Amino acid sequence: MSSEHHEPPAKNELAFPGGPYISVSARALAVLLAGLGLVLGAVLVVARQAGLTFAESNALVVSLATLALILLPLPVLLSEHRVDRLRRWVDGRPSRALGLAALPLAPFFLYWAVPGNATPIGVARLMLYVLVPTALAVLLPLGRGRAVGDALVVATIWLPVELREFRASFPWPPGGSGYLLVAPLAMDLLLYLMLVVRRFDGSGLRMKLRSPDLAAAVGAFASFAAVGIPLGLRTGFLSFGIRAEGPVPVLAGAAVTFLFTALPEEILFRGLVQGILENWFRRPRLALGVASLIFGAAHLNNGPNAPDWRYFALATLAGIAYGWVYQRTRRISASALTHALVDVTWSIFLKG
Repeated sequence: MSSEHHEPPAKNELAFPGGPYISVSARALAVLLAGLGLVLGAVLVVARQAGLTFAESNALVVSLATLALILLPLPVLLSEHRVDRLRRWVDGRPSRALGLAALPLAPFFLYWAVPGNATPIGVARLMLYVLVPTALAVLLPLGRGRAVGDALVVATIWLPVELREFRASFPWPPGGSGYLLVAPLAMDLLLYLMLVVRRFDGSGLRMKLRSPDLAAAVGAFASFAAVGIPLGLRTGFLSFGIRAEGPVPVLAGAAVTFLFTALPEEILFRGLVQGILENWFRRPRLALGVASLIFGAAHLNNGPNAPDWRYFALATLAGIAYGWVYQRTRRISASALTHALVDVTWSIFLKG
């Protein structure tokens, strides 16, 4: 048994059961709850725009509650000192590592409580989705040659989502928008297994933006737009077409795009894939180029004409812009902002 000295929680902090490993100040908790409220409001606006009826409101409320609970670990996993405390708590204790990895599945019992949402194959796939990468993260060695193990853990989390293996896990609402719940689950798993269990350097996974970070993010967006839009128009992949439906839906859609597309993809491709490649090659520019090619290849199965090499080319160029922002700022929020600006511009002003 460890004889570590555990300091009591500071005044105005809420200590979770199990000691001081994770404590959250009342102010941070209030900010977290307010942020969750804004996110859920944005998702609700987007859902209403998609045409969900009031008859489906109960299932929608349950799905939003599930989403809120899945998002709760993210502020902890994006906090360096809380990640450090979690590392000490699970270090050398595989049962604890496995138990914490399974926690993000708990909110799905709410979703499965809706009649028809829980199917045997859907539940089994989510269980395996957590178990397989967790086993790899715990069993594969660290130290020299760890890059292969890190890549395997990332691949077992990314590829099932990329290949859309969870359609059976989210039968409601029809059309697959319940798949939105996969992105935060994948983020939880990636951050926990890589930062806590595998002790990957997460110094670039910072969310706080400084003025130079904001300037770099906007500048990279402008540079990509200056090249990417003419290229997309010339190849016929893009065409102009304004699809704005008022400021509230646009802002809500932008928030959903940032949180459920841009941020998860940037954590994966820049924070982890590019980070692994930087450790492997020891040449940041080469890592940036390879990570951008992988990002482009990940888009080959997207769109109505997949595989579409025009999509690959534009996504690779975009990956270079996002990766440059990440290397320059070491702020995942900066590259996610550039990513979101590209996606929102595309969704409002362009077709393709």
